Amino acid sequence: MERRRVLKLVGMIVAVCVLGTAVVLTISRLLWGTVLNEPTSIAVQIDAPEQVTVNEPFAVTIQVTSLITSSQVLHSIDLDTNYLDYVRLSGSAPAYQAVQALPLTHFASYRFDTEIPAMNSRTVELMFVGETVGEFSGLVDICLEDGTLCLAQRLETEVME
Repeated sequence: MERRRVLKLVGMIVAVCVLGTAVVLTISRLLWGTVLNEPTSIAVQIDAPEQVTVNEPFAVTIQVTSLITSSQVLHSIDLDTNYLDYVRLSGSAPAYQAVQALPLTHFASYRFDTEIPAMNSRTVELMFVGETVGEFSGLVDICLEDGTLCLAQRLETEVME
């Protein structure tokens, strides 16, 4: 009977260790993949208004330019939820295919999976509505390939009455 309890305890410890390792690897890939793997194969230009009126729509244009001689995939645009708490994304052109929260990161990932032609540009327009008066800022990650190769840019907006 005692041996059975010991084996059960060892099995539970092994399961917790395996699960913990998987969680740590996933978080490392999400967090550090974004920070340490900034792509040098693209240039990003963000055009955003500095001031907007509360409850009025406004557009942020993101131009992603490929700097290499082969096409690339714009996997997603990840928006800081600290920014999205006050400024709502109402749509995009082209339309994003899916949205998901990135665990433990304060980011929402809007998936595009669209091609950036070699030595050419792709433009994405994000339509927002400022819902709260104040000054708000956050990071925008432009992510390539599988979503772990990301270039971070700052987005700041003042929402006025």
